[in-house]
Amino acid sequence: MKKTRFVTLCLVLISPLFAQSSLAQDYTRWSLPEGANARFGKGWSSGNVAYSPDGTRLAVASSIGIWLYDAASGDEVNLLDAHTRLVRAVAFSPDGSMLAGYSDALRLWDARNGKHVRTLGGHNGGVKCVAFSPDGFTLAGGSGDGTIRLWDTRSGEELHALEGHTDGVESIAFSPDGRTLASGGDWRENTVRLWDVRTGDVLRILEGNPHRVSYVAFSPDGRTLAGGGSPGWTATVVRRGKIQLWDTRTWEHQKTLEAHAETVDCVAFSPDGEALATGGGWSDNSIRLWDTRTWEQKRTLVGHTWGVESVAFSPDNSALASQSQNDTIRLWDARTGEQRRALEGHGDAPLFIAFSHGASTLVSRHSDNTIHLRDARTGKHRRTIAGNIGWFGPVALSPDGTILASGGGDEKIRLWEVRTGERSKILKGHRRWTSAIAFSPDSSMLASGGGDNMIRLWNSRSGERLHTLAGHTGAAGSIAFSPDGTILASGGSYKDYTIRLWDVHGGNHLRTLEGHAGSINSVVFSPDGSTLASAGGYDGTIRLWNVPTGERLQTIEAHAEMVGSVAFSPTGATLASGSLDDTIRLWDLSTGEHLQTFEGHTGWIRSVMFSPDGRTLVSTSEDDTMLLWDLTHPTTWGAIKHVRVDGTRQPVELSPSVAPLVPTETAILPNYPNPFNPETWMPYQLKRPANVTLAIYDLNGQTVRTLAVGYQLAGVYRSRERAAYWDGRNQWGETVANGVYFCTLRAGNLSLTRKMLVGK
Repeated sequence: MKKTRFVTLCLVLISPLFAQSSLAQDYTRWSLPEGANARFGKGWSSGNVAYSPDGTRLAVASSIGIWLYDAASGDEVNLLDAHTRLVRAVAFSPDGSMLAGYSDALRLWDARNGKHVRTLGGHNGGVKCVAFSPDGFTLAGGSGDGTIRLWDTRSGEELHALEGHTDGVESIAFSPDGRTLASGGDWRENTVRLWDVRTGDVLRILEGNPHRVSYVAFSPDGRTLAGGGSPGWTATVVRRGKIQLWDTRTWEHQKTLEAHAETVDCVAFSPDGEALATGGGWSDNSIRLWDTRTWEQKRTLVGHTWGVESVAFSPDNSALASQSQNDTIRLWDARTGEQRRALEGHGDAPLFIAFSHGASTLVSRHSDNTIHLRDARTGKHRRTIAGNIGWFGPVALSPDGTILASGGGDEKIRLWEVRTGERSKILKGHRRWTSAIAFSPDSSMLASGGGDNMIRLWNSRSGERLHTLAGHTGAAGSIAFSPDGTILASGGSYKDYTIRLWDVHGGNHLRTLEGHAGSINSVVFSPDGSTLASAGGYDGTIRLWNVPTGERLQTIEAHAEMVGSVAFSPTGATLASGSLDDTIRLWDLSTGEHLQTFEGHTGWIRSVMFSPDGRTLVSTSEDDTMLLWDLTHPTTWGAIKHVRVDGTRQPVELSPSVAPLVPTETAILPNYPNPFNPETWMPYQLKRPANVTLAIYDLNGQTVRTLAVGYQLAGVYRSRERAAYWDGRNQWGETVANGVYFCTLRAGNLSLTRKMLVGK
């Protein structure tokens, strides 16, 4: 799973705003939510690719729907977007007429015209894998609650509910004759189960495997079952991903292939049965092709920079498609191992956005530790900055468009010349990671916040350190210069819930603003510099402050969940807010009225920003897309739901769209911040009441920490006051090391797992 995700992206979008007629391709306007006029980024790919039976189409599961590509050219064909959450699994029917995908529900589509056919219900733990029977009349879905359900694809009737796995079902496969279904358990389960498709009975359990088997596939002749996984919980000396092979006539174990240096995250037979493809997880990143006659390795395909989560052969055996944990999708020549092309656009959207005056450069930071510079008007790639840019940190572009700053977890801030892409300076001073970066309005100064709780001011040209601002007891998660460049605002985090105002030229502390009940996520000055807006805490509020006096002017009860970003319109009359509830809201600051809600992102909102002319609102989301909202269209302001705000901290009646809803499924959501240091919140949602426990494990499956949350009602637990909290320490109170960890949510009998990244 991503996104918890491994992928950290930062973007600076430079004005003027994308010319709507000239940027990117038509797909930027496909299936847009109401009020939006463009979408950039295709969402992050969520671990599944599938060829159509005739080989002309490739389906990719993503955070915003199912993308269909022309398999020969790599061009976009369609976007199926009836899902409201990321799509976890996708499969074509054998005749190519239907496409199945799961996110908030398991849905069937007409693969020829993209029309939604029906929705299949029953699962309450989220479907992780889907498969059609060879005749196409049965659809199987494996769930995170350990059950497998079989449906009749013609009527939508549920045929069987197969129970037995103790953890989630990671992989399912029909035998070529359609009589048997094989399933691999998730995470700690070392069994493969075989089911009678007609009756739903367990035929056999392949137990005693020395290694976890999560991914299963039948050979085309039905004589071999291959299962991939990792040592998982039993690893003591060497952690290698292995492939187990069984003879399906006797179910005797045939062979173990020492396949990968890390986990095996996917397996697939070629249609002619002559090759087996396996994808390595974690740091292995390779695809290996095996000769099924000798079980010797034929070749290794190298190119992915993160673990490979899905592989699929084309029907004619000539091509292989692969999807990686960092959202890259690559098409290979299956015979030579050469890469044919990569499908771009997945996982390329920003975390943060900003406008400057007159420049036209788009900057994006990617999970493979590269920074890409593009023309903001056309999207054309200009250059890539790679190598030693700092690990998973913020980036900022100077308002004049000449200097790029990148921070990371290695205590350094790097300055780059935008014109040449060359690194000009390294700024050293913070004793821990860089948490925030901002340039002054005239581009002459750079402010940085660090994990050492200090704020430092630098001369952006010479690299000279001008001032060190001390006072915060937590890292500054957000910093902003006033429009005239004389005042710096900083918001604290990690139990420092204050906002501090500083004299930029003297380096003196001016005043402290208090009132938020949690870490400050966003601070921004009004265009005239007289008002500061801040968002933070767990209560979904926005606070407005008088900058000269420090007086709190107004408290807006803005969202049902935490607010992550706020922005003033160019006139200062309107405020935009983006929240963990996946919505964006507009507010009239003269009356405190709620003007409009924009819905359409499938993940929480990271950033919001107005264009300089005030005609467009730009938002970025955890779903890895950027949406451009039209503020000039009459329908945008047509049906406004007013919410009165009286300026006090008393709660107000929220509109129905603000009220939290009972989720349709139980799920563990991406932790935030990600990567985190030194604390993280692990949100989740419950379809029904349950006793909740969250357990953190390392790569070897050893328990790091167990959090007993207790009995929880059905609902969404996303905000910091409701989500599970981990301080980054193990059960002995020691700070954990950098790396990948797992968080397992146990809610009643349901068990769900996500990956987390610790970066310091």
